[in-house]
Amino acid sequence: MISHLLPRFGMSALLICFASGIALVFQYQPAGNVFQNMEEITTLIPFGWLFRKVHYASGQLFVIFMLFHTVDHFLRKRYRNYSLKTWALLVIPLGLCFFELFTGFILKGDKEGIFAGQIFMNILRDVPLVGLPFSRLLIVPGNDFFLLPYIYHCLFLPALILYLIRQHIRPWFEDRKTFLGGVLFFLVYSIIVPQPMDIPPEADVQTIQSPWFFLGIQTLLKTLNPVLAGIVLPGIFFLCLLFLPLCGKISQSNGVIQRLSGKGCRVLHYFVMTAFFLYALLCLKAAIGFRILDFGFWI
Repeated sequence: MISHLLPRFGMSALLICFASGIALVFQYQPAGNVFQNMEEITTLIPFGWLFRKVHYASGQLFVIFMLFHTVDHFLRKRYRNYSLKTWALLVIPLGLCFFELFTGFILKGDKEGIFAGQIFMNILRDVPLVGLPFSRLLIVPGNDFFLLPYIYHCLFLPALILYLIRQHIRPWFEDRKTFLGGVLFFLVYSIIVPQPMDIPPEADVQTIQSPWFFLGIQTLLKTLNPVLAGIVLPGIFFLCLLFLPLCGKISQSNGVIQRLSGKGCRVLHYFVMTAFFLYALLCLKAAIGFRILDFGFWI
């Protein structure tokens, strides 16, 4: 039952997110005083506050449901039934969804969004050899600080995510009753749930909060090298997640063979599970009492 509902509810939230995003994209200006532009959308544009609330809440819900959907596949070890290519077409879009949320966090144009973008840019630039040119593909300083995140958030990432999962999500739309019921419920939920307050860029704030899914990395940045905490460790986890189908079996002319030994499968499975659990604990710990961390030494 849960396996059936999670992806369909996720698609319901995604539909609401797309609809509200279309209403916002034509009003957003990724240059000049972005924070003032966001305040004008919220206070002056008819129903601008409503579109912002719905877009924020539905986007968060979509990623959360897709994360739970992936965790459900992992715990049931369904990855053993997928080829590496098919599994990658499911896992990579999940990572892109988190980057989609992160670019949206930057596009708020408030102090948190600006700091998050600056930290992200500085971590990328610290990568030896390729860091500086690669960072220029994602975010640049100066007047165009919000331009690339805007292009990724509004155009490139949504199109790429939908393209990668197009075959996987097709059966989800056949259950129209569940899909439409989810749309109605999450629309009401998005209106009721309060949206976090934006912090003016000029506000005298001593500490800054990262997005909920980066709270663990924010904690690691306090003690570890930024490249290690922000790129290497997440990259290792993501690669291990990608290679989980190696634990499955493949059919050949001489019979069915195991692509990875039983011991290797257990090590890989429990490594991914342990790493995810520890990161969730880091995020939870930060959310409860340590989620506000001064990044002033890094910016």
